Amino acid sequence: MTLEEENKQLKRELQNTQQERDRYKKLFDISADPLSILDASTGKFIECNHAATTMHGVESKAAFLSLSPADISPEIQPCGQFSNDLALEHIGKTINQGPQIFQWEHSRLDGTTFPCLVSLTAIPVDDNFHVLATWRDISTLIHTQNQLEKALSDAKNFEIAYQNEKEKFEQFVNLAPVGIAINDLQTGAFTYVNKEFGRFTGYNIDELNRMDYWQLTPDKYKEQEYQQLALMKEEGRYGPYQKEYIHRDGHIYPVLLSGVRIKATDGKDCIWSVVQDISEQQNVEKALKDAKEQAESANKAKSLFLSNMSHEIRTPMNSILGTLQLLKRDTTETKHDRLITNALYSANALLKIINDILDYSKIESNQLDLENVDFSLEAVAESIMSDMLPIASSKGISLRVNFKNADSKLWKGDPVRIRQVIMNLVSNAVKFTESGGVKIQFNEKRRENVEGLLIKVSDTGIGMSKEAVGTLFERFTQADASVTRKFGGTGLGMSITNNLVSLMNGDIRVASTEGIGTTFTVFIPLQSATQDPTLANSKQTMGPPNLAGKVIVIAEDNEINRELVKSMLEPTGAQLYFAENGKVAVDLVEEVKPDIVLMDIQMPVMDGKDAFRLIRQQDLNIPVLALTANVMSQDIEEYKALGFTGHLGKPFDIQCLYTCLAVHLF
Repeated sequence: MTLEEENKQLKRELQNTQQERDRYKKLFDISADPLSILDASTGKFIECNHAATTMHGVESKAAFLSLSPADISPEIQPCGQFSNDLALEHIGKTINQGPQIFQWEHSRLDGTTFPCLVSLTAIPVDDNFHVLATWRDISTLIHTQNQLEKALSDAKNFEIAYQNEKEKFEQFVNLAPVGIAINDLQTGAFTYVNKEFGRFTGYNIDELNRMDYWQLTPDKYKEQEYQQLALMKEEGRYGPYQKEYIHRDGHIYPVLLSGVRIKATDGKDCIWSVVQDISEQQNVEKALKDAKEQAESANKAKSLFLSNMSHEIRTPMNSILGTLQLLKRDTTETKHDRLITNALYSANALLKIINDILDYSKIESNQLDLENVDFSLEAVAESIMSDMLPIASSKGISLRVNFKNADSKLWKGDPVRIRQVIMNLVSNAVKFTESGGVKIQFNEKRRENVEGLLIKVSDTGIGMSKEAVGTLFERFTQADASVTRKFGGTGLGMSITNNLVSLMNGDIRVASTEGIGTTFTVFIPLQSATQDPTLANSKQTMGPPNLAGKVIVIAEDNEINRELVKSMLEPTGAQLYFAENGKVAVDLVEEVKPDIVLMDIQMPVMDGKDAFRLIRQQDLNIPVLALTANVMSQDIEEYKALGFTGHLGKPFDIQCLYTCLAVHLF
């Protein structure tokens, strides 16, 4: 080969080398990963690409080449070593041991840091080494790794929590006070039962897990079971419904079931059921039902006894009071008048005791109904004064009434029960006062925006101790035994008063000092009335009405009462016809065509109710009054429902009889 040829060959090789160098340089420059070359002897960068300057926030290649690895790293690496020392260590390993790959914390010129994966390769150059450094930002990778680690940690924590909750739930289910069972929906086989289910079925858990619910169910429930299974398939639940189970020892007992459809882990449909052994519940319910029936029977017996007792006492009382009233009407001698007045007082006192017992019985059984009619408080007060003023005067004590601002006003409420409350308080005050007097005060009052009536009854009587006040409203209780011996009484009056006030949503208070006197304060919520006042059962003094030309039929089986009514009604001038039983009364009504009928209820041959029905078939308009000793509320309601025109209870006041006849005949 000539020199010229060698020269050409050398040029071609040089050109190829130059082209290859340019190609690698271009690849170096355009690489997306940062690349740099360090001089191992100086530790300085001698080459870098554009990606390196961009990643580190360096403005130019020249600026980057003036830096050392320590300048683009934080002072201390995450491992705790100084960056400069650790960089020299890695470079040394690269030269002595070969290429190195490791994680490195880089920094930008603005001070922010980021993790990188660094690769170092040593390149021998003459007697020196150059080191090619390649690195990649692995921030996203690290973030993803951290998230993965957190997810793994969370999953582990969740698994631990799940296991804990599962254990708790299994413990709860196993210790639940009701039976819990899981059955295969298709076969009915038990796949799980808790302890309680095993307890009341008599089987252990292993035995039940080899059984199905058909083995616990009597044959008579098969149709019902199929209905519940159909409901389960349609709606995903069943029950609650009641059936029976067969115990391991063979006896039958009641259970209450309800359940839902669930999916087992193997995908099979199962029934999750809650089962209760209701044997004890049914025993308790039966005992309660028996006790209720016994109580109702006892209450019915008590009511019947009270009704019969009331009737049997009132019938002769009617004769006694009626006779005394007639004697008082007809007597002219002062001495006899005083004796008759005393006898009337004693008879009325006995009647009050009877009424107290009946009232207490009605209150106790919640059978006392309150009226809500317009009434005049002044009329109520006059009625009380007419009863109590003669008694107070006979004892030489005063009885005064004071209306502050409530006298002329009309009220809406139950005047009979309000009168009873005031009458009980006033009669007690008069009874227990030997000197001085009794004062009744009425005052319109507003309490907590509720309109009402304030009633005060004050006396200068014997008073009460604190202990006596504490038991004042208890039934059958008086201040002490000496009070009963000296003044008499059943001890029911104040209990009834307190209950009546409570029924009217009011309250009663008492202040008393022994030897000085007592003051009762009663507040009853009442509304103002706008209509004409009426006072049920109020007394009106009047002579015998003129009933000349009127025909009255009186049905009464008691001969004494017939004579009594005859004596009371003869002064009226009415034509009187008497019947000793209901059948005779019906015949008389058809025969004489009376203007009014006074009908006793309990009579032989035909009672008053049957007689009334037959009379109504003859005449729909003739007034028929129930004149009877039956005064229980249920009796009065029955007579009203049957269609009786009115009711007058025995023993009746002669003035009430006259008033009643006048109302219905004119």
